[in-house]
Amino acid sequence: MSYPAHGVIIDVTAEKIVLHHSLLSRSLGASATTEIALDTIDELRVNKTSATGFGSLSLGSAGNIAFAPNQDPHRVARAIEAALKGEAPAAATTPYAGEEAAVGNPGLNFVAVDVETANDNWGSICQIGAVRYRDGQETASRSWLCAPPPGLEHFAEVNIAIHGITAADVEGAVPFATAAAELFDFIGSDVIVAHNVQFDSSALRNGLLAAGADIPTIALACSLALSRDASRQGVISVTNHKLPTVVNHLGGPSFTHHDATHDARAAGTIITGLAQRFGHTGGITDLFTKREFKLGRLQSSAILPVLRAHTAPTSGDDLGAGTDFRDSTRSAGTSKKPTSSNRTPWRAVATPDIIPDPNLDADPEGALYGQHVTLTGDFEPYDKGMLWQGIAERGGHIGKNVTKKTTLLIVGEWAKKTSKEKRAEELQKKGHSITFWSGAQLFSELELDAEPPF
Repeated sequence: MSYPAHGVIIDVTAEKIVLHHSLLSRSLGASATTEIALDTIDELRVNKTSATGFGSLSLGSAGNIAFAPNQDPHRVARAIEAALKGEAPAAATTPYAGEEAAVGNPGLNFVAVDVETANDNWGSICQIGAVRYRDGQETASRSWLCAPPPGLEHFAEVNIAIHGITAADVEGAVPFATAAAELFDFIGSDVIVAHNVQFDSSALRNGLLAAGADIPTIALACSLALSRDASRQGVISVTNHKLPTVVNHLGGPSFTHHDATHDARAAGTIITGLAQRFGHTGGITDLFTKREFKLGRLQSSAILPVLRAHTAPTSGDDLGAGTDFRDSTRSAGTSKKPTSSNRTPWRAVATPDIIPDPNLDADPEGALYGQHVTLTGDFEPYDKGMLWQGIAERGGHIGKNVTKKTTLLIVGEWAKKTSKEKRAEELQKKGHSITFWSGAQLFSELELDAEPPF
């Protein structure tokens, strides 16, 4: 079994410890691997990490191994102790105090990913976290602080308030394109998992476009989609589907929300936990296929969303010529219910009959106050009447259609660009000021259950 440490992946064998240095470490002069014979280790002393502080594992005269915040030197120490006793390291180590024992799931392999952004441009990535899972258990993790792509370096106060990363924190850090290259090297041929993979995959693609870097083709799975499906099937019962809420419900460990590696690990916890709840054994693709999902895809031309199999587009062309993912399915991970006699895809987006009046006593500084708002697409699990009410309570004017009065178009999930989107784009070209929001942005503004895209 492999273990993550700062800048290395550690393998413990019956005779030695092998440190596999990261691409960044190698570029700074480190060798590809370092081997430490077990018989040279005369001490094992752990200086544990914290949410913000580094730790270490002392091997006595054989040296020290550094661990980044929230990595676990205890696991490596236990594996070395077992090897020193002549025991092969176990596939799953005994948890230390406060840690949940891992339950394996043969074949459940993937890499969970999360990104944090510097501003409201989704490509302004300043932190990336990735956690590798093999047979349903974590085997390695990586974290990168990086300078956002050229032209996207501004750090907005609202983003800083969420994740705490500032321009000073990334001063001298590797460029985003370098971090992304290391990320994709870490991912290899695995499926990417994220909680609302729409956002993270779109952010990666937009960042790569801004940096002029190549965009790989990688399959996508969404822990948000799976958790909502689990709710509908009565497998879990949660008040919302935010990352901390679902992880806590599944009995996962507490974590620092909006730290990229912590959030990635949390998404992995949801996938492995729900796989157990569903009684699933096997791979990540089968897990989603059995739940009637079609995996999405990150690719150079577009991003194909994670959707119910009967609604999913099969290529970038299905999204509309030149369509960016945010312009087509801004709520990927929000799956549609299967078509039935009493529910069709069109019923899900039906326009309510009664338009609520705006609350003129609402906060005039609110983002929706005074806006002329139109919705298009599907906003499951919320119906448009409920969303209209929330918008009106915050002082927004509701419009059924896109007109010259429209100032804000909110785009929910749909496999192709809607006629309202096309009309809004036409008006934009004629000089009308119309802002586009994703469903996730509206959910965040209304304090509903979707994760804010940061």
